[in-house]
Amino acid sequence: MARFFGLFVLVFALALTPAAAQQSGYSQWNNPDANSGGGGKLQDFLDRLNSLVDKAEKARAADPNFLRDLRDLAGSFDRPWRVRLFDDDFMDNNYTDNPTWTVVSGKFWVERGWGLRSSLGGGGAAESTSQGSGKLSGEEKAAQIFGQILGQVLNKNRPGSQTTEPAQGSGTARNAVIISRTAISNAFALETEVSSWTKKGPVHITMYQGEFRGPQTPGYRLTYTPGGRFELLRVSRRGARTVEAATGPYPLEDKKIHRIAWQRHMDGRMTVSVDDKAVLETSDRGFRDPFSGIALINTGGDYIVKRVTIMGAQ
Repeated sequence: MARFFGLFVLVFALALTPAAAQQSGYSQWNNPDANSGGGGKLQDFLDRLNSLVDKAEKARAADPNFLRDLRDLAGSFDRPWRVRLFDDDFMDNNYTDNPTWTVVSGKFWVERGWGLRSSLGGGGAAESTSQGSGKLSGEEKAAQIFGQILGQVLNKNRPGSQTTEPAQGSGTARNAVIISRTAISNAFALETEVSSWTKKGPVHITMYQGEFRGPQTPGYRLTYTPGGRFELLRVSRRGARTVEAATGPYPLEDKKIHRIAWQRHMDGRMTVSVDDKAVLETSDRGFRDPFSGIALINTGGDYIVKRVTIMGAQ
């Protein structure tokens, strides 16, 4: 039975390859459900396959190495993110409603036709954060109090960086931080379109848990440093630890829109890609609970975020 099952899966995998389609004389089939958000026949097949593997493991019905390979094969096609949790393209020219962003520190504004902008190097227009003003919740007030502390810690944690305290009474935020509180499943798929306009200052995308309280807020942080360095960190109350990092030909400083995709699977596997090119691939199970929100942190650059979309698992 196990041999028959394995042969069936092998035939299915070969049928998915363009080479097999060409050799058979048939044209390659384009799955109409491939971009349907995970509701297609392929995803249904993968769900059944994973269920069979679970049963086989419990019953010890096949070699453990074979079952592991089978699960890895299914995982390479699996897309567990089927629910749209968050989506903002800033086409309404504000960031305070549907969804709601809250400014913690620094300046943010919507650059018409481009997206949410933050500039700490003097490269952008001197817009105010009036769009983010209004009554603040207890969490938001706490976030503002810790905004400056967060910036200081981020700068100290940057390799090779030197921290210089701002002049007293300058009123200038050292970093720009904005958050949006929204329920995000532990497995998620984030896509954001970003353009960078200077070669100064990293930008951080953070998935945090609990209330956003500054530098010790638990969560994962994806950092991009101008020049092409990406770093994925796990942040806890004990500090920040690098999970994976890569430096390569990924510079974004061309004032063009680039798509950054960050995916986290249910088993802790995480991947990061830029314009569909793989950058990072790692695994970490430091956090198993859902996340409470997303934070965007600009630590000295000039960035425009055109869109943020988060898909989650059921």
